[in-house]
Amino acid sequence: MTQTVHRPYNGRTAQTKEAIRQVYEFISTEYDDRIPGLTPADRRFIDTELDFILGRVGPEDSVLDLGCGTGRLTIPLAGLAKEVIGLDLCDGMLAVARRKAAEEGADIRFDQGDMCDLPYPDDSFDVVTSTLALMHIPLEARGTAFAEIARVLRPGGRLLTGVKNAAFEQLTRADRFATVDITDVDNKTLVFTGTRDGEQREAPWFSFTPDELEELFSDAGLRPARLRGNCVVAAWMADQILADPGIYSIVERLETALNETPPFSRFGYYILAEAVKPA
Repeated sequence: MTQTVHRPYNGRTAQTKEAIRQVYEFISTEYDDRIPGLTPADRRFIDTELDFILGRVGPEDSVLDLGCGTGRLTIPLAGLAKEVIGLDLCDGMLAVARRKAAEEGADIRFDQGDMCDLPYPDDSFDVVTSTLALMHIPLEARGTAFAEIARVLRPGGRLLTGVKNAAFEQLTRADRFATVDITDVDNKTLVFTGTRDGEQREAPWFSFTPDELEELFSDAGLRPARLRGNCVVAAWMADQILADPGIYSIVERLETALNETPPFSRFGYYILAEAVKPA
């Protein structure tokens, strides 16, 4: 098998990477108190995300969770798959993830590493997952990250990802998920407010349009297979309305009918997407 080829960063990308690492190193001990949030919109976001990702992983799969953070997705994946590895840039986030996995009795290996320079041989995994993480990849490094994902996937393997939808942002700046962490669309940053020391922290953050995401898949040699809009209805409704159980149930059924139907699927608050490496 061909091993990973280490790719040096240019100066700007290296600075972005370090800025992100420092923010998450600081935020790691309080991350789980911030995400997920507790509003009805948060609940709808999480239910849709988990249904999409976990519903496509089986007992024979070897899974790599990129940007795994504190194991929000990695730990439930361990209950479904044959093998799960979580990779993250930040040692602090990984320390929390390892503790939580041990408490849950989940058999997971956690590695420190970079999504643009994966420390794994070619054709290592049946599934690569990544949610709330690829948006931190600088624009000039996106192609490298997706090429690395394609490289470590086995033929027939799947990438399952969730990213912020830039097409939604063109319609509204509404920020509906875990709003203690604010997406500053104009300045392309994720702003962490209300931190334990009272200081605001910022990390670079770059959303994707559906067309951009599908182009990145294709450029990496992956075949776009499925696209679901997350919160295609709920993102437009006030939490006070969604708090009504009857209305929430109607929204749930309506989104189930619409979230993979164009054009609605392409204007969700987030994009959930699956791409396949040709066999």
